[in-house]
Amino acid sequence: MSDSPIAKKLQEVLNEEKWTRATLSGYTVNQIKELDALFHEAAREKILDEARELCDEHLAHSKNSIAALYLSGIIGLSRQQIDDSNMIALINIFADNRKWNIVEYVCNRILDYGENRNALLRLAECYENEDKTDDMYAAWERLVKVDYEEADIVKLIAERKEKAGDVEGAVEYYRKALHRYVGKGLFSNAKEIWGKLIEHAPGDIDFFFHVQKKIAKQISEDKAAALLGDLYKHYKAVADWDTALQILKTIIEYDEKNPQIRKEIVECFRSKHADHSHVEDYIRLSNLAQSYRNIHEAIADFEKHISFDVGNFVYHRTWNIGRIKSIKGDDIAVDFAKKRDHHMGLKMAVESLVTLKKDHIWVLKAIWTKEKLHEKIKKDIPWALKTIIRSFDNRCDIKKIKAELVPSVLTVSEWTGWSAKARDILKTDSGFGNAPESVGIFLVRDRPLSYEEKIYNQFKAEKNFFARVADMRDFLEEGDPDSELFTEMLAVFSGYVRSYAQVNEYVVASLLFLKEMASGNNPRLKNPSLPGFAELMEQCEDIVYIYANMKDSTLRASLLVHIKNFLPDWADIYVRLFPYALSRHMIEVLADAGEIERLQAMVVSIIENYRDHREAFIWVVKN
Repeated sequence: MSDSPIAKKLQEVLNEEKWTRATLSGYTVNQIKELDALFHEAAREKILDEARELCDEHLAHSKNSIAALYLSGIIGLSRQQIDDSNMIALINIFADNRKWNIVEYVCNRILDYGENRNALLRLAECYENEDKTDDMYAAWERLVKVDYEEADIVKLIAERKEKAGDVEGAVEYYRKALHRYVGKGLFSNAKEIWGKLIEHAPGDIDFFFHVQKKIAKQISEDKAAALLGDLYKHYKAVADWDTALQILKTIIEYDEKNPQIRKEIVECFRSKHADHSHVEDYIRLSNLAQSYRNIHEAIADFEKHISFDVGNFVYHRTWNIGRIKSIKGDDIAVDFAKKRDHHMGLKMAVESLVTLKKDHIWVLKAIWTKEKLHEKIKKDIPWALKTIIRSFDNRCDIKKIKAELVPSVLTVSEWTGWSAKARDILKTDSGFGNAPESVGIFLVRDRPLSYEEKIYNQFKAEKNFFARVADMRDFLEEGDPDSELFTEMLAVFSGYVRSYAQVNEYVVASLLFLKEMASGNNPRLKNPSLPGFAELMEQCEDIVYIYANMKDSTLRASLLVHIKNFLPDWADIYVRLFPYALSRHMIEVLADAGEIERLQAMVVSIIENYRDHREAFIWVVKN
């Protein structure tokens, strides 16, 4: 031990401490504050390591020493170390003896260094015992931002907000609770929350469909169908037939032989097309109500028939755009531009004609002047995008959009500037989204997406790992990391690290990215269960391959830093990686470490093997 007065004072405090229940019952917050003062003095004298060593030695034979637990714990927190076991042990001792004022003080000291699940739980318990209800709920709200699995407390927060009349806040927490109950496989809890959300926020149909997919996958398809049935009742009651049919079509994906669902589908189609002159005929022709007909085929058949009505536009591959003039029995008359009053049977019409909505881009090309369409498309790009995308089953990529506009509406040179603006709108405008199967296919949203939803959908549709990393960074920068969508995205990278057959570029990149996210403004994302970098590298067979295939400059730089900080043979690895990294910083790090001979040998090797390392050879010559 050093001759420092502070070290001696600490040793005296530890030697004099007597731990008995009587002593504990008389312990005060001021005595903890005195230990804090001792900690700050040790920090000023730069003997924290020595102080912690003294405390840890003392704990080896006095495991309940208040002074040793507190000082060892607070020193560890000040160093941002993950192990908080000493502080938690100290909290437990005082909580067991109902010294809530001291528990509160110690919890707040832990939280001075970042959010901590155990400290927040105990802090909420303190406030509960002190009848500080508002403070307890405030602690709980902090807790559920750290503990992504806690569901019951999330529900309690939602219920309190609902009771206070804060419906928007209640809905936010009910959504979180629903996601978490589904994640735990607790269907009865999920069903209760689902009912609450139908009551308070039935219009967010995208949310309901997203959650039911999770339920079908993680719990059961029958349970998902049952919840969708409850949602359907709401939309039937408000006569939103399009959404009601969308729900029923999803239910039959899980339960296609249910006669009641079939009956509901027929009823919805009747209500939706009540003004159509041939709705009953088409129900009969498609066998929609007959149990022997495959329900999916019957729906497709009915929807094709029902689109034929007087005044509707149609397309024929030879005669182009036409308009239905009349329907009499099985006879349909169509006016095409060059073939007026053309008659055909209903069966032939269904097989050879494609019905088009009046705002379909093909219809507009046929009935608007070229000048009018050109001016509208040039001036109103969002309108043009929505028109074209909706024209093709609300799914369209840039290639298809170009095919519809060039050269029939825009010239090649006009397309260049127009498409750049269009791409930016598709990326940023909340009225557009990505198809689940591909990030390159765009669709128009009936309900504008929040920024978080837009990035999440883009993330889910994206197949490239490093593009997903970029999406996650965008989410962290502009979105709300408290969102359950963020939690789902985070789980993708955690999954790579927790479960892998071999260490590849995705596993290493995931670990580095999780550590990147936990630094800076997101210390609550720290995860003590992740493997260490050195531990992971022990299983790595080819570090050069991993570096070369890590297509993210920030993660590459992080990999080099971690190699230097955690691997004993880092200098040898730097030499192997340099021909692929070509980093001046690597040269400087090697030089600062006195690895001059290794550097010289590396340069000679690059020059001698210039055919294998052409870019490295050029870099060496230039520099």
